[in-house]
Amino acid sequence: MGTNLQAIAFTFAGGSVVGVTCLILFSVAVRNRDPNIAPRCTARPKDTIYAHRRRHKCQQRGGPMLGWVWWTLRLSYDTMLRGIPGTGTRNGGMEGKMLDVNLDGIVMLRFHAVCLKVCFVTTLLALGVILPV
Repeated sequence: MGTNLQAIAFTFAGGSVVGVTCLILFSVAVRNRDPNIAPRCTARPKDTIYAHRRRHKCQQRGGPMLGWVWWTLRLSYDTMLRGIPGTGTRNGGMEGKMLDVNLDGIVMLRFHAVCLKVCFVTTLLALGVILPV
């Protein structure tokens, strides 16, 4: 038997439910500032993961659901290499050694940004051009 449209729909629905459930659980962990989602932050203030009450504008990192993705994609190379403001070891993350990203992490982040754009374009082409034909 070949694959029919109903099987594709069930697979898409099941994958969507699992994906949305995982995203919701991850955002709950971010909102509750669980240190297990960011092992480098276990010895840092909880505001490093997510700041409920922001004391400084550098602690505005987007919402716990998807806001952090767009904030991360806007970080500059210089900021990532020198240390991200608001992620320090003392005074609620405002002072001390800041969390930095090594060059491998920057390359990986930029690669994922390109992959995200390619996925959006591919989805638009597939749904808007190929599927209707």
